[in-house]
This record gives sequence, C-alpha cells and structure tokens, in this order.
Amino acid sequence: MKIDAPRKYVIDNLKHFLNPSSIAVVGASRYPAKVGYKVIQGLKDWGYRGEIYPVNPRADKVHGLTAYKTITDIPGPVDLVFVAVPAHLVKMTLEHAVAKKAKIVVIATSAFKEIGRGDLQDRLTQYCRDNKLPLFGPNLVGMGSPYLNFNCGFIPYLPIKGPVAMISQSGANLLAALGNSTTMHFGMSFFVGLGNKADVDFSELIEYGNTDPHTKSLAIYIEGLDSPTAFVKACTSVVPNKPIVVIKVGGSEIGVKAAFAHTASENEGTSDAFYDQLFEQCGVIRATTFQEFLDISLALGLQPELKGDCVAMITNGGGSGLLSCDHFERLGQPMQELSSISPDLGLRIRTYMPMFGSPLNPVDISGTASPVHYKGALRQAMRDPNVDMVYCSICPTAVTDVPGVVDVAIEMYEAYKPLGKPFVMECQGGAECLEAIIRLRNHGIPAYATPEQAVNAIVALRKYSKIKEKFSKKK
Repeated sequence: MKIDAPRKYVIDNLKHFLNPSSIAVVGASRYPAKVGYKVIQGLKDWGYRGEIYPVNPRADKVHGLTAYKTITDIPGPVDLVFVAVPAHLVKMTLEHAVAKKAKIVVIATSAFKEIGRGDLQDRLTQYCRDNKLPLFGPNLVGMGSPYLNFNCGFIPYLPIKGPVAMISQSGANLLAALGNSTTMHFGMSFFVGLGNKADVDFSELIEYGNTDPHTKSLAIYIEGLDSPTAFVKACTSVVPNKPIVVIKVGGSEIGVKAAFAHTASENEGTSDAFYDQLFEQCGVIRATTFQEFLDISLALGLQPELKGDCVAMITNGGGSGLLSCDHFERLGQPMQELSSISPDLGLRIRTYMPMFGSPLNPVDISGTASPVHYKGALRQAMRDPNVDMVYCSICPTAVTDVPGVVDVAIEMYEAYKPLGKPFVMECQGGAECLEAIIRLRNHGIPAYATPEQAVNAIVALRKYSKIKEKFSKKK
C-alpha cells in the first residue's frame, strides 16, 4: 500500500528487525522440511543470542524449546513476530502480536495479492498501520546480517561481511546474491526480502541503511514501486552520504504479468523511460543486468568515488586493454591518452616494461611482466597527481606469477590508499584468477573476471561522484 513519505514509527522500530532481543516464530514446526522448523534452525545455527519462542498450539517442545499456544501466552516481551502459518490464520496472529506489543511482524506466508486476494492483504496492512506495527511481506524469504549473526527466514546461509545492503522483492534473486557472496566474496552488511511489500517500503529501509555503520552502498531489486514520492524523498536524502544502485524488472510485456504473479507488483501504465527519469531525479544508479547490479554495488561499497576522468590502466594483455577501451567509449566515458593525463608518466613507467611494451593508455607492460614490473608501474601511476584512478589487469601467461602480482597490487593499494584514488582490478583466466579475485576482494579491492565488468564498476564510481556533487549542493 502507498505511503507519501518514510514513516518515523517504522524507521524507529527497524532497530528491532535485525537485532531483536526476542523472536516469536508462529507456525514453529517439529518437522525438518517445514518453514517453521527451518526458521528456528537458522536462528540457532548462525548464533542468534536472543530469546526464541516457538508458537504451536499442538506441541509442547519445538527444537528443544518450550512451545506456546499463542503469542499472548509467551511470558516475556516479544520484539519480532515471524509468521509461517496459512493465510487464514494471519489476521488472528496479527491481533495477538498487537496485544503483545510486538515491535515488528514478518509474514512469510503466501496466497495474498499475488493470487488476487488484494483486499485481504490491504485489510491486514491497514490493521497493522492503525496499530503502528510495521509489517514485512507477506510472501517473503527472510532477512539477516552477518555482523549480527542473524539469519531469520528459510535461508540456507549468511553472506560474508561486507559493505553492501541488499533490499530485494525477489527471494530467489536475493538467495542468488547470498550464494554469490559465499563463492565470490560479495560482502554484505544486511539483507532483506520484501516479497509483496504490503507495508514496510523501500524508502524506510533506505533510511535505515543510511544510519547503519556497516553499510557503504545500497543495492535495491525492484519489481514494483507503488510509492515513488516516498522513494524519491528517501534517496535524495541518502545519496549525498551513500550510493544507491537499483535494478528495476517487470517492464517487458510478459514481465508485467509475471511481476504481479510473483510479488503482486503493479507496472501497468509505467515504462522504462518513466523509471529512468525517476531514478535520475533521485540520484540512484540503474543497473540493467543482475551481474552489473552486483558488480557496481560492490565497487561503490568498497571504493571512494572517482572524482575525475583520468584513468590509467596497467595490463599485461593488449586484448583486455582493447576490450576495456571499447567498453569505456560505449558507456560515454572514453579513456584518455597517457600523455594527455601526465606528460612524463609514460616515460617513468617504461622503466618497468620491455622495449616492445606500450606506454600508451592502456599501458601494456607485456605478457612477460613480473610482479616487480607491475609494482613499479602501479607505483608510478598511483603516485602521479594527475591520475584520478588506477585500473589494473592480469592476463595469465605461462610466466605470469598471479599470486605475486596480487601481493604487489595489495601492497601498492594499501600504501597509496590515503590519496583517496579508486583502485579496480580485472583478472581474466582460470582457477588462479578466481583465487586472485577473492583475495583482492577480501582486501577491499573490487576485482572482476572480465574487462566489461571492471569498466562498468569504474563508470559507476564516476557517476556517483557527479551524483554526490549534485545532491550535496541541494542539501
């Protein structure tokens, strides 16, 4: 349901949604295949330290914990109520949550607006709003934070710790991002599935992310935006402090129907052009593919904004350099000649390449480049005051010491980090490059498997610099 602006009582209560002192799991089950069992298992397995109250009128114990017939039978206070009962029991559960003075309710249950029961969903939402009880869902997968050891939902694992807060209507794509976190070290601060997004809105979680100390960028997956005014208000307030990346789906002819069936998201009467204009108005960066969504939100979370157009690329492979050059130009940010960036930089870097290397931009230090060559070239580029950022690429040959190059890249990044210049890497190859990407990300360096991914990240860093400047002036 629509809101005109983020609501203060919702934002105030959000401190309980990732760090509740107690949780009532309504629909707690004794059977391992059930959602109500998995929720408690996830809370316990990942280290939640608060009180867990299973609610099941037909059980005395669930997961070794005392079970209660209703929420109102629980002896202690309840911060968060997680609902995993059939749709026809949800209204009664909400009434019990209000009577218990719960702070947050999360409804995993489906079979509401997405199957045509919009009136029922709206009545439940209005009841929660009348009683100032923020409602997440219905039809969601859950939420969590690796910093708080909190995994609440039917979610198989927590992500690794990192800078990106992910807010998603899609449970499946949220789970895909969580999987990417564990395999490719895409670090997250917190994540939340919104499902049908009946009550708690994107805008309120954006405001929450702005105050979260672990969040450096926000990544938002949108299927339907029913409160654009509130969204604009929240984004324009937050983007001077933290970048926001969005991916908006459900715009194709059949996607409109699919989005409604999935999360009851309504897209009739809107278009990509409408959303392009809206996102530009509020200073968010729009991604068009899920991979780009992940790539640029990670870079924006790990690195400072790119304040100028002078990007120096150091590579041992001409092919990666050419792919990068072409993609930069496609995206409207063409690379500059090294001589126009800094007249003497090419001469200084030539010391660290064979005579057949190229001191242009990209700087090709050749396929025989050793860690010593990379170190010298990177040092010259990073310390040059005319270079706004350094982009480094590794293309393994039979003589390339990939771990050695990664060592010097991390060393040079740490040495020159106080200068505030962004640093991005691209490692295109086999298992040794996958290991390199993970190591680099663990040291705060955005690293990618293809030149196009790296260039997308760099262009996003430049876009954010311009957004930050524009919206900081408006404040």
